[in-house]
Amino acid sequence: MKKPAKKAVTMTTAALLAASLFTGSAAAAAQGKGIVSPPHVMKGGYHPIQKYSQMPKAPFQDLAKQGSRLNVMGPSKPSYKMNVFYDTSKHQISGKLSVKFKNNLKKNLNELYFNLWGNADMFAENGGSMDVSNVKVDGKRAVYNVDGTALHIPSVKIKKDKSASVSMNFTVKVPEQQDRFGWFKNTVSLGNWFPILAVYDKEGWNVDPYFHAGESFYSLTGDYDVTVTTDKKQVIAASGTEVGKPQSIGNLAVHRYKAHDVRDFAMEMDPTYKIKKGMVNNVKINVYYTAEQAAYADSMLQSGLKSIDLFSDHFGTYPWPELDIVGMEGWFGGMEYPQLVMISIAGQRSQEWVKSVTAHEIGHQWFYGIIGDNEYDEPWLDESFATFSAALYDNELNQLTTPAVPNKNYHLSSPVSTFTADGDSGINAYYQMIYGYGSRTLNDLRLKVGDKAFYSAMKAYFKEKKFDVTTTKDFVTIMERETGKDLGEFFKDHRVYISDQE
Repeated sequence: MKKPAKKAVTMTTAALLAASLFTGSAAAAAQGKGIVSPPHVMKGGYHPIQKYSQMPKAPFQDLAKQGSRLNVMGPSKPSYKMNVFYDTSKHQISGKLSVKFKNNLKKNLNELYFNLWGNADMFAENGGSMDVSNVKVDGKRAVYNVDGTALHIPSVKIKKDKSASVSMNFTVKVPEQQDRFGWFKNTVSLGNWFPILAVYDKEGWNVDPYFHAGESFYSLTGDYDVTVTTDKKQVIAASGTEVGKPQSIGNLAVHRYKAHDVRDFAMEMDPTYKIKKGMVNNVKINVYYTAEQAAYADSMLQSGLKSIDLFSDHFGTYPWPELDIVGMEGWFGGMEYPQLVMISIAGQRSQEWVKSVTAHEIGHQWFYGIIGDNEYDEPWLDESFATFSAALYDNELNQLTTPAVPNKNYHLSSPVSTFTADGDSGINAYYQMIYGYGSRTLNDLRLKVGDKAFYSAMKAYFKEKKFDVTTTKDFVTIMERETGKDLGEFFKDHRVYISDQE
C-alpha cells in the first residue's frame, strides 16, 4: 500500500454524482501527516485519500474456505473480558483479553480465527501495530500464527454445542494519524483496536482484508466487560455504560465499562473533552467535544435526540441505555460503533452538515449495530440504509436521485472486492452505488409500496433480524412477505441480485 497522497485524489464524474447527493461545503485540509481531505466529502462516509490500486491480499488467502454449507453463523454468544492499560506518553495499549463462546456450528471445530485490524498496512505506515502472545484455549497454551490482520489458532478441539474460551495478552501501538484508529493532538480514537473473534459461516472463516475506503467488519453480537487504566486526566467515551465511578491510583484512574448485545467495543479519549447531555425515550445522549468543536456541540446533541426518536419510530426502538457522540478530527465524515459514533470536525463545517453526518452515523446504530451484516460481502445493507436514514432526518428523501453507474458489472449487491478490483475507478463506483444509488433504491421502494407498507415492513425486518446478521436475501424476502408484493422485477431493475451472495 502506498503512503497517503500529498494531495487529494481527483474524483471522477461518478464520484461527484454520488457526492452531489449530499450538502455541505468542501472539507478543509486535514492537519495530519500528509493527509488532505477530498474536495467533495460525502456526509457520514469514509473517503479515498490515496490510490487504491494496490489492495492488500486477504490474510491466509491461500487456505481453502470450507464453510458449513448451513445457514448458521458462529461461534455464538461471545463474551469478552478485557483489562488494559493505555500509556498516554507512548500511545500504547497493553493488557489481556479473554472471550468465551459456544460452538453452535453443528460440527466439531479444529481451528479458530481472530481479526487483528490494528495490523492493517495503513496503520503500520504510521507506527501502528497489534501483537499477541500467551494464547491459550481453555487454559492450555495454543499454537498460533499471524498473517497481517488475521490470527489463526490451529489444532483446537472444540466439540459441537460445547462452550470454550480463548485468552491472550496483546499489545497495541496506536498510529499517529487522524482516523477511526489513531491519535492526533490530544485525541485518541480507538475503533477496531483489539483482537476480535472472526465469524464462521457458509463461506468458512471470514478474514477478509482491511478496507481502507470503507468497512470490512463482520462480527456477532455479544457482551463486553472492559477495564481501562490510564492517565486520570483522560475523559473517556465508550461503548456500553461505565460501572460506578473511576478509581484513582496516584496519577492513574481505573474505569470499567459493560456493554450487552453489541458486536464491537470502541473508545475515544481526550483530556480536554467537555460533555453535554440529553435524554430521549429513556436513552442518555452524551456529546463529547473539545474547545475547537464547541460551536458544534449543540448540533450534535440536537441531531442525537431527534435521530433516536425518529429512527425508533420508523424502524424499531433503540435498544441500549445510552449513546455517545464524540467530536474528533479526521479525513472522513464520521464512523459508527455500537453506542458510540465519531464525528469528524476538521476545519469549518456548517451546522447542517454536522447534524446530517451525526444522523447518518446514528442510522448505523440500526443498520450494522442492531441489524448486522457482512460489510465486506454486502456493504449496501448498512451504508445505503444509513444514508437513507440521514435523508429521512434531513427531510430530503425526494433528493435521493443518484443514478446507477453505467458499468453494469457493478451491482448494488456486489461485494467490496468487485469494486476494489478496479482500483480508483472502482472506489468511485463504490461510493456512487453503495451510498447514492443504494439510498435512492430504498426510497424508490418506499415510493412503490407507499409509506405505511414500507415502514411497517422495516419494523418487521428490525424485529426479525435484531441482534442478528442479515443478508440481501433476508431483506428481499421480508419486504415481499410484509408488503404482499412480488418485488422481483423491482430489485432486478435496481441491480440487487441474491445470486451475488450465493
